[in-house]
Amino acid sequence: MMGELEIHLHLFRNQTYTAVKLEQPSTFATFVYTAYDYSNGRWIEKDRSTIRSQLDGGTQDRYLDSLGRIALSVSAGGRASHQLETGMYFANSNPGGEMDELRKQPLNEITDNNFDRLGWYRMDESGRFHVNNGIVKMEEIHKAKVKNCHDQTYRSIIDAKNYMPGNFNLSRPLEMVYPWIQSARIYDGSQRQVIVTHAEGTNLHITLQVNGDNDGHRLVFFHNASRISDFTGTIIVDSRSNRYFNVTVYGASGKINGAVKYSTERDSDEIFSFTTYVHDLNAANRSMIIPLPAVVESGPRMICMYADEQREEQAVCRIVLYHETPLEVDIEHNTWHEMVGSCPTCNQINLTGLSKYLNPMSWVNGVSSLGEFVMMATDILVYVCVLVVIYVVLTKIVIPICKCWICPMYIMSQSRPKSKRREKSKRGDDDEGMRV
Repeated sequence: MMGELEIHLHLFRNQTYTAVKLEQPSTFATFVYTAYDYSNGRWIEKDRSTIRSQLDGGTQDRYLDSLGRIALSVSAGGRASHQLETGMYFANSNPGGEMDELRKQPLNEITDNNFDRLGWYRMDESGRFHVNNGIVKMEEIHKAKVKNCHDQTYRSIIDAKNYMPGNFNLSRPLEMVYPWIQSARIYDGSQRQVIVTHAEGTNLHITLQVNGDNDGHRLVFFHNASRISDFTGTIIVDSRSNRYFNVTVYGASGKINGAVKYSTERDSDEIFSFTTYVHDLNAANRSMIIPLPAVVESGPRMICMYADEQREEQAVCRIVLYHETPLEVDIEHNTWHEMVGSCPTCNQINLTGLSKYLNPMSWVNGVSSLGEFVMMATDILVYVCVLVVIYVVLTKIVIPICKCWICPMYIMSQSRPKSKRREKSKRGDDDEGMRV
């Protein structure tokens, strides 16, 4: 009996994803300019603008205010210290709304169709999902083996690395994988731009220049004072061996300096120092990620943090615990999934089903190749051999045993005439011998 395999794919929970390929980025620094006027005992906003300055080229000049009195010049000492690798990324689609976080996982490029990577089930120009060259590919990766034909149980085998039959966990968003990323999202509806916002920027050289002296006013610079009240944190080594200090500062603003000690003693040697910033005019509580070098080995450490205007002796020092996540081990867990077919009328034994297979014309239905014809002929030969064996067993073994069990006297009556005939033939032979 031959069957025809049909495979239908459906979206899990109607979820779709958008894949993008990122290459070399363009780096911009964003500045927000706001001008206030003090009137009637309060500050009133008079002017506001957002300036984006590209850092990949030379010095960029912009005017901050609408009157063109304050000029801003920005130049970078080099490229950004961190940037994403060139490759394929994806995000959960949200039609008509903001796209979800960008994630990274092995993905097929637009010209690839590898079932060991995600992205082989795609939407075409008409909005329909399809598998490229699916007639051949799906038969290669999906096999179904019958376990019990009558019970309609079978084993489904799928040769795909990224296959899960139920709930699954996506890879983590990029801002959770890389400490230096604040956010990474697909920007516009055309899905052709990705904006990656750095949690920490590169070194910039900024120049402000006032053009003219209007109304006798002069430009005076103020900056927020550096301060810190307290902090808590943990030294973390993640599954990719990235080592960083996850810290929360309290009542902090401005430039904050820090030092990692060799041991848990405050007077022990310093093995690493760092500087971070809290970009708030008023003291606030902020959480941040500070990268650490490999010289900060396992075990608790004394870490001290102090404001830029303070001496190191006035630093706030705390013993910080060390937490290490084991390395990721790529172990594939392949399991078999047994399922039951949805055909309640299949393989039922009845007169209609038997009469169908008594018709020889039904035997050749579906035979379209030499291999299928050989299989059909082999099946017929096997059936004939089975019928011959059944006939011999019934006539030579089963029927005689049944006769003997049902009517033993009949067997005895059949055996007596035979014995009498043997006696008569024996007497006849004796008489002939005497006559001679």
